[in-house]
Amino acid sequence: MSADREIVAGRFQPYAARLAPLPPDGRVRVLQFGPSLEVRGGISSVEQLICDHLPPYVSMRHIATMEDGSTLAKASTFARAVRELRRELESPDPMIVHIHFASRGSTLRKLILADIVARAGRPLILHAHGAEFDEFHRKLPAAVRRNVDRGLQHAQVFITLSTQWRDFYAQECGIAPANIVVMTNPVRVPAEVPERANRPVTQILSLGRLGERKGSYDLVRAFSGLPVPLRDRAKLVFAGDGDVEGVRKLAEPLGDRVVVHSWIDARQRDVLLGESDVFALPSRAEGVPMALLEAMAHGLPSITTPVGGIPDVFSDGQHGVFVRPGDVEQLRAALAHLIADDTARLSAGRRAREHARQFDAQVYARRLADIYQRIAPVATLDGY
Repeated sequence: MSADREIVAGRFQPYAARLAPLPPDGRVRVLQFGPSLEVRGGISSVEQLICDHLPPYVSMRHIATMEDGSTLAKASTFARAVRELRRELESPDPMIVHIHFASRGSTLRKLILADIVARAGRPLILHAHGAEFDEFHRKLPAAVRRNVDRGLQHAQVFITLSTQWRDFYAQECGIAPANIVVMTNPVRVPAEVPERANRPVTQILSLGRLGERKGSYDLVRAFSGLPVPLRDRAKLVFAGDGDVEGVRKLAEPLGDRVVVHSWIDARQRDVLLGESDVFALPSRAEGVPMALLEAMAHGLPSITTPVGGIPDVFSDGQHGVFVRPGDVEQLRAALAHLIADDTARLSAGRRAREHARQFDAQVYARRLADIYQRIAPVATLDGY
């Protein structure tokens, strides 16, 4: 797949009367900027789901601002994105620019794009993903922080992943509350999931970037401290990037009770989700993790932490168990509970799957398309 992704558009009919007027051809044209669709991570997954599920009256082109590779290759990709944006803005055709950003360098790069869009007077959507943006923002020198805030304030629509992040951006970055829209990440909900009753081994799965922020080391230590009879009827599986070797080394004394895979593709991920019985993500900081939503959609109860936007999508005691970030003893107790109590584990998994339906990608894409229509510019004989 190329760095640019063109979504073939059709013609909009149902809501034209109640929403903003459309351009003459009946389409809403959107340029989406963010990591390449081939880059590993949650932002790329969200971008792909948007591309796959937008209704046909939205014509979207995805332009990569970052690709995996050397520093030089990454810089070249961003420079190409800037050139593409400038070229697109030379056209009088109406368009919306939708920019995804995270923290640190991602923020500073994307604000260059946002400034170009604002100077051109085109509608701008900024979509905030960074799990540690608050820490990054608070550590900036005051003058730089003010410039970042001014750049964020260019957006006509500012999308956050949760109510917690909404409050942060409004209170600390000065984003007008009326411009903020909370949109929890989307997920594909499979039509069917495996029957998990009466499995002899309870498999606990953890997906994503391995390391301290995701609680990977805490999870190995908690599993290691389980009573032997419980540990012997369980298996812990990791898959992701990050500190893969560090997690493997920490888990070595546990032998084949712990398996640590490196990054896997979507098909392999779905196989692991089907084979597993519990999902564990004891993170120290988060936005709204795609891996948690995917686990819920596949009918897995979870052990996770009430950080970032997780409390917006997950209820303690209903969809699994909340534990305090970094609390290995509490994490161990939660593991023991869901390994030992088959009824509680299966019931929580069923509730989690039902709850995940509200985050279905098609529902999400329709809501996003409505936002596009609301701010869609209209072509005139004189352009802008």
